[in-house]
Amino acid sequence: MELFTNVKTGKTVMRDAPQESKIVYDGKMMILEIDNDGIITYANRTLRDMLDYDREEIIGLPYTVSFHPDMPQGLYTQAFKVADEGKVWSGYEKSITRNGQYFWSAVCVQPKYEMDQSINGYIIRKKPPEEDIIREVQKEYSQLASLNLAECSSEFCGELNFH
Repeated sequence: MELFTNVKTGKTVMRDAPQESKIVYDGKMMILEIDNDGIITYANRTLRDMLDYDREEIIGLPYTVSFHPDMPQGLYTQAFKVADEGKVWSGYEKSITRNGQYFWSAVCVQPKYEMDQSINGYIIRKKPPEEDIIREVQKEYSQLASLNLAECSSEFCGELNFH
């Protein structure tokens, strides 16, 4: 069990320990917005339903509420470093739900801008991954997670180029 504090409401939200129980991703796009401090400012219904939080609970929680402990933490550092450079990062993510179940998604992280072009947060889009690639991703992520690097990269993740 892990506890998270909602900075908006001050309430504590509990998340169960990870289970080896995968949930089915129905294929609808999940959209999340976070501020520069990693606090959730928007989560669409699909994401809220997948993670099993209602709107009042999730808005104000840290984005880490959905980080599965199997994920190499250094990939998140890389993702936001790329986004801070004004680019789009793409990769795969294993997320954890409130009750400890998990699901995989293909993720894009991009900066969100103010009128003066300063970055005021991030938009994170999740969609179903190509299932045949997830076994390879899991293998590499497991190796990266065991290294516990502050920043790392994967052959399955990185900056998106639109050229």
